[in-house]
Amino acid sequence: MKTLKHSALFIFFVLLFQTGFAQSDTAVNWQKFLSRNDMVYDKLSTKWEEGIFTGNGLLGTMLYLKDSNTLRLDLGRTDVRDDRAGSPLFEKARLPIGYFELKPVGNIVKNTARIDLWNAEANGTIVTDKGTIQWRTLTLSQTNVIVFETRVSAGEEQFKWQFNPEVSISSRTKYRGIPTGYGANPPAVFANAGAVAYSKQPMLSGGDYTTAWVAKNKVGSRTYFLSVAIDRKQSAVNEAVQTVSKAAKDNLQQLLNVHRQWWHQYYPQSFISLPDARMESFYWIQQYKLASGTRTGKPVLDLMGPWFRDTPWPAYWFNLNIQLTYSPLYAANRVDLANGLVKMIDEGKANLSKNVPAAYQYNAMALGRVATSDLYSPIKVISAKDSTLSDIDLEMGNLTWCLYYYWLQYRYTMDQSLKARLFPLLKGSINYYMDVMAKEDDGKWHLPRTSSPEYPGGITRDCNYDLSLLRWGCQTLLTINPKDELAVKWKDVLTNLTPYPSDANGLRIGRDVPFNQSHRHYSHLLMIYPLYTLNWDQPESRPLITQSLSHWHSFKGALQGYSFTGGASMYAMMGNGDKALTYLNQLFDQFIKPNTLYLESGPVIETPLAAATSIQELLLQSWGDKIRVFPAVPTAWKELSFKNLRTEGAFLISAVLKNGETKWVKIKSLAGEPCVIHPGINGKVQVKGKVELKDLGEGNYSFQLKKNEEIVLYQKESDLLLKAEAVKQDGKSHYWGSKN
Repeated sequence: MKTLKHSALFIFFVLLFQTGFAQSDTAVNWQKFLSRNDMVYDKLSTKWEEGIFTGNGLLGTMLYLKDSNTLRLDLGRTDVRDDRAGSPLFEKARLPIGYFELKPVGNIVKNTARIDLWNAEANGTIVTDKGTIQWRTLTLSQTNVIVFETRVSAGEEQFKWQFNPEVSISSRTKYRGIPTGYGANPPAVFANAGAVAYSKQPMLSGGDYTTAWVAKNKVGSRTYFLSVAIDRKQSAVNEAVQTVSKAAKDNLQQLLNVHRQWWHQYYPQSFISLPDARMESFYWIQQYKLASGTRTGKPVLDLMGPWFRDTPWPAYWFNLNIQLTYSPLYAANRVDLANGLVKMIDEGKANLSKNVPAAYQYNAMALGRVATSDLYSPIKVISAKDSTLSDIDLEMGNLTWCLYYYWLQYRYTMDQSLKARLFPLLKGSINYYMDVMAKEDDGKWHLPRTSSPEYPGGITRDCNYDLSLLRWGCQTLLTINPKDELAVKWKDVLTNLTPYPSDANGLRIGRDVPFNQSHRHYSHLLMIYPLYTLNWDQPESRPLITQSLSHWHSFKGALQGYSFTGGASMYAMMGNGDKALTYLNQLFDQFIKPNTLYLESGPVIETPLAAATSIQELLLQSWGDKIRVFPAVPTAWKELSFKNLRTEGAFLISAVLKNGETKWVKIKSLAGEPCVIHPGINGKVQVKGKVELKDLGEGNYSFQLKKNEEIVLYQKESDLLLKAEAVKQDGKSHYWGSKN
């Protein structure tokens, strides 16, 4: 009997290996899993930051209450920008469109709402003293149409629906005043084209943007089809009218099926499940937000995405915001959504050269703090001192930092065409540093006066923001092309660049400026994160890293949301998951709004998205040519699962943690690159797959896979029966939203 039992077990494992681990390593009921992470509202409020949002990467809606008895549906479209000659903050700013309002017949006594993540739609119920209105809204994934569907009871059939256009002017005027010679575009014009109503908003620069809508009425229901079109040369009326007319004639269920199919293919590109209900829900709402906010071929995400709100910042910001916004896409295996950033940089190449002073335009490139998608934003760093220049004139490192994410797009895909296009851009960016730096009497290369973003009085020689980017840039250029004619110069810079200025408190802002006041930005710490040129694998660097991070956060007054995401990511790099978790929880408690968006004076979308990156880094890191699995798991998290998170070198990693121990790690190579990994498996590591595993010591292993080959690392064969699946949680499901 015992022999028979052992034989059966042996046959079971043989079958397991023959049928392939990859077929059975995941068990996710996606609809059920995402349902536990939906945003649920016991009551909508009159606040934008507590609203319900939908989007398709271009067009979007935000739904909340206009007042206690009116539902408001804001419209946004990310390319609705002015196109006059002048400032990106005024003449070329993002423009408001307007909003629809639904006014019931009776007085609202109750309203509820929910975002259904799996189907990317929102629904809710309004109860009045006259009846009920059930509503559902979504922005169709493949068509620039918003559907707003209602089912009404007797007593509410005659609810009112109307469009209110906003004044077409930069909202920065509400914060900084109206510049001389600048004014609003002409008023909107209402008209009809058959059954379709529209509001045409003329622009002084030419063309217009038009909002069109049409209703499809049945007994007990009313469905609206809405769209916004823009044309900068002629009228957009025909496009807007035809778009909604076609949608209204199409079969609604078929439109919904196509919409859902896109989203149902999108989510499973990667999977994360956490025992912390609030954090897991937050993470998946960010995945929804990213695909609602941008897509391949659609505009790059700015500070508000397709959810317009008054803001002093109606442009692109390049000294932190766009970088953090795109940071979670790489590990999430959603690199296609990051293509827009690369495309914008490629298309702005000519202006990047124009952004430097004339004397350097022959070989250098740069990017100032604020621009439109054309990337024209000059800076004025020169080798001589010029006391007339402001901090915005001297912010030198922004292009290099943007190119770091271009580099990540390459490293996470290993697409050689990306590397080829990146090289001249990065070379031009680093050339600007080399044009203005000088060797001093100490034999070291030094930088002239530049500005550390956002630090008051942050103009300094040897600015750490720039030194860190210069060092990373030279290292990366040598990695790409060690035989370039400037390779000798890059090596000399790496050998003889002045050390990062520091003192007893840690890293300074620069040579002339200590860090001695509260500062939300971690511009002086980029070498620690995200560049990792100063990192925890360097024992000699650990005291400086620890002191610098502690000193930064010891000044509380100016800290904002991304101060905590930056701190969390740095502690994750140090392997301190408990401290990283504390920082993320402080962020959630103090800064993140009920709908997971984030506001300072206006919307700043990058902070919650950067928090998604910090969560990823608790589970997986791949800096320094090494993959680290579960590198910073908080002590309280005993069970974790993830599947198909992506790393540098173009690997897909899946893993399961059970009872606080890593049970298995699967590695799939998408590009045939060599792999070094720290799987975090205790004891002797076994391998499923044909590969020679080299033990490098200290829990590190190396091996070489061919393209599309995969292996599994594990300790016990019985562990292979465990699946990457939704883990049990402590805490409240549907944490996000608004609760009574």
